[in-house]
Amino acid sequence: MQNNIYKLLIVCTGNICRSPMAEGMLKASLPSRLAGRVQVSSAGTHALHGNQAQPHAIAVMRARGIDISSHRARQISGPLIKSADLVLVMERFHLKLVKMRSLFSPARSQLLTEYNGEGEPSDVPDPMGGDIDAYEEAAAVIDNCIKGVCDHLDAIIKA
Repeated sequence: MQNNIYKLLIVCTGNICRSPMAEGMLKASLPSRLAGRVQVSSAGTHALHGNQAQPHAIAVMRARGIDISSHRARQISGPLIKSADLVLVMERFHLKLVKMRSLFSPARSQLLTEYNGEGEPSDVPDPMGGDIDAYEEAAAVIDNCIKGVCDHLDAIIKA
């Protein structure tokens, strides 16, 4: 934790569907005592810098009262990953890429679904190219993990 700011990075493939949805949900769900103490951002393993979030992702989040329309994709990098206190990824494939890119401890990168509180961690389904129902399904999986992430942050970040 640098300057008393805990940096959490969320990673998916293109940084235009799952990770921006997760970033928006987590920002909207952070306990008030963590406001200003946790920085949530996202990036993609194969992102094209500057791409907007997919229209279905924006619509699904808008229906939940979360605006991700200003999101712009960015590519992960070694320095970006190393500056994070925790990296949460959508798929096991992303976990391998993050570890190869940064050569840092596996304890600092995890599948997002490790926080779902039920069953074994799994990949968050990639809705890219699917209809709005595919985005709703991915958002539901992500949403099931957000409370666990918030609880984790609340427990490790002391007042």
